[in-house]
Amino acid sequence: MFTQTIKELEDLYKQGIIPGISYRLYSPETVYSHVDGWKQTEPAPIPLDAAISYRYDIASLTKVIATTTRMLQLLETKRVHLHDTVSAYLPEFRFPDVTLSQLLTHSSGLAKNIPDYTIETPAAVKQYCYDTPLQSEPGSKVAYADVNFLLLGFIIEQLDGDFAASIQANVIDPLGLKETGFAPIAADVAIPTEWTRDRGLIQGEVHDYKAWRNGGAAGHAGLFSSLTDLGRFVHCLLFDSGKPLFQTTDWQRLISTKQTPSGVLDRAIGWDLIATGDHYASYHTGFTGTFIIIDFIKQTALIALSNRVHPTRNNPAFLEARNHIVTTFLSES
Repeated sequence: MFTQTIKELEDLYKQGIIPGISYRLYSPETVYSHVDGWKQTEPAPIPLDAAISYRYDIASLTKVIATTTRMLQLLETKRVHLHDTVSAYLPEFRFPDVTLSQLLTHSSGLAKNIPDYTIETPAAVKQYCYDTPLQSEPGSKVAYADVNFLLLGFIIEQLDGDFAASIQANVIDPLGLKETGFAPIAADVAIPTEWTRDRGLIQGEVHDYKAWRNGGAAGHAGLFSSLTDLGRFVHCLLFDSGKPLFQTTDWQRLISTKQTPSGVLDRAIGWDLIATGDHYASYHTGFTGTFIIIDFIKQTALIALSNRVHPTRNNPAFLEARNHIVTTFLSES
């Protein structure tokens, strides 16, 4: 099973598309993991060591592992509701019709970016969110934007106190994740990401600029994790009915079925959706070269971790190859 998927995953580093990879495949019968390639290629090549549990900057996987999971818990306990407005929790937010559901499905209408906006402090990160304009009517279309999950992070902060502490207490600790958390991460286990003019080689600190300026932890990015810990998270969802993270099973419907209006791009709560046969698989990516796909119906999953932005983000070949791997995985599931 997954013969072609494995070949395509390993071709990523064999063909020099990425330095190296750590991946795990799940089916009802088997779990297969593999680590190979290079930890880094610059300033000096260092091979990956399968005996070391490396910490990857998982970038936007933070949105689903941390923020979506905590929001689903808050929904389960009825501390929030999907139809609640953002301004009910963040009074400075200036669009009264935008709801939590629209943030969670990237259908808020908020713009992807504000060109030339200066962000140097946590206060400026929050102000950026409040200054972001609408580019479409809320609920009318899906347009992926980090600001949606930045705002969700601030809402979690409003309800729970410190965002990172909330994720630690409500997601990381209940699952016993010992290799997951926010920066700083020790260099000997941290997979480096990009060389930048201002920061040099980024290693053990978050790659995403807004998360970095927010102190390293934000609703859209900032989390570091290992293949082992992400495996525990996926196993919890796929085989343990979400326990101990959730007490009911409504979370699965919310992350694996269309939660956007008719005529709007298919999107679940927090997760992207990929049609496969008569159902959807739940999917999400991270800018640094990470992705997870889960097929709840067939009980299969793939976790793939890489540093495709090392030494530079100018790597379009990865995106094409990744999309092909996802298609292959679903065809072999």
